[in-house]
Amino acid sequence: MLDAVSSERQERLGRYETLKEIGRGAMGVVYLANDPLIGRRVALKVFRVGFSTTDDELLDLHARFIREAQSAGILSHPSIVTVHDVAQAKGDSPAFIAMEYVEGSTLKEILDAPEAIDRSRALGLVLQVANGLDFAHAMGVVHRDIKPGNILVTADDRVKITDFGIAVVNACNVTHHGQLLGTPNYMAPEAIEENDPDHRADLFSLGVVIYELLTRQRPFVGENMTQVTHRIVNEPIVPPTRLVPDLPAPLDELVVRCLEKDPARRFQSASELARALEAVIEAEARPPVVAPAAATPAVPAPVETQTVEVDLAVEQGTAPAGTAPAATEAKAQTAPRAATPPARGSLRALVGRIPAWALIGGVVLGIVAGFLLT
Repeated sequence: MLDAVSSERQERLGRYETLKEIGRGAMGVVYLANDPLIGRRVALKVFRVGFSTTDDELLDLHARFIREAQSAGILSHPSIVTVHDVAQAKGDSPAFIAMEYVEGSTLKEILDAPEAIDRSRALGLVLQVANGLDFAHAMGVVHRDIKPGNILVTADDRVKITDFGIAVVNACNVTHHGQLLGTPNYMAPEAIEENDPDHRADLFSLGVVIYELLTRQRPFVGENMTQVTHRIVNEPIVPPTRLVPDLPAPLDELVVRCLEKDPARRFQSASELARALEAVIEAEARPPVVAPAAATPAVPAPVETQTVEVDLAVEQGTAPAGTAPAATEAKAQTAPRAATPPARGSLRALVGRIPAWALIGGVVLGIVAGFLLT
């Protein structure tokens, strides 16, 4: 029988010196530890289960624990936690996994914060997860438990996928028939119905994470696990835009496609999902196009014409009688300026422009007409 480690904090495991407990889960406790041989800090996951566990259950959990080390151990990617070492249980020493220590927080802690995560930041984090899953799937590893609590985020927003405890490696499954492994709120329909889920189940789970990041709500909720799993298998989701109206249509469509019940209707690979995310991110970063305003035709200002006054000498009647008009008259010009009242002396100017002989003739004609009328 495999022994579970006692609840007392371990001072030393193998060559590793434990410093403090930093987490615990269903299969063990995680310690911050020091590797004196290399001089680096590591996360030491120690196999530990409850004492009420039966021998068969303990053997099964231990197999899963070792499977986690094997699954993550063959993966070397910037978005996946690196496994440095693994040790089988030996004597009083429990099994443990030494892995990369990631200083930061889980995505669950970010979601639980009072303030909503910025959309562009959320999409950037999800893109890293998609890239990490694409690498894992290419290596034949299906995670099967993608959720915010298994996504670590560093202070500079680098993502690390962790906890491959129920992963499937090259379609080799250690789960017994009838077991429902994973977190119900994030499980794909085929994982619930035991239809031998493949890598597309991870994409469904990631779709749930994206939905939650964008809306701060889970797409499938219920009062118990039975209700939740029923809704995952049978009920359509509320489109994200119903909850967040300003979401761009391509992003809404991306999430809906991730959460299709039928795996054949989802993205068929994590790389395909990553490309769709990149397109949305690029569109979000692009400044909005503002249509140019319609040109308003210019309205010409009203133009008033004005005759320029004639030579001052002629206007005042001081020019010699009989002066030819060409010599004394200024040419009329027009200028685009506001109209002004007629200049004083205009009548005298007009009279002054009549030749003397015409004036004399006019006077004579007037006298003759008066004589004839009398």
